[in-house]
Amino acid sequence: MTYQEAYDQLLTLVDEIENEEVALDELPGKIRLATELITFCQERLRAVETEYQEIIERLPRR
Repeated sequence: MTYQEAYDQLLTLVDEIENEEVALDELPGKIRLATELITFCQERLRAVETEYQEIIERLPRR
């Protein structure tokens, strides 16, 4: 899964929950999935940030 796919899925879940489109019995599973998507997105953002910092550090200084 890509970051964008996870983010889009998360936005859809949040929208469904906020608009009360989720049955009460489905809510715990949806919240669990949202938590997993948030964790995935956070980890991906950290990885990109680390990679970005490594690239910046390798650039020649003037």
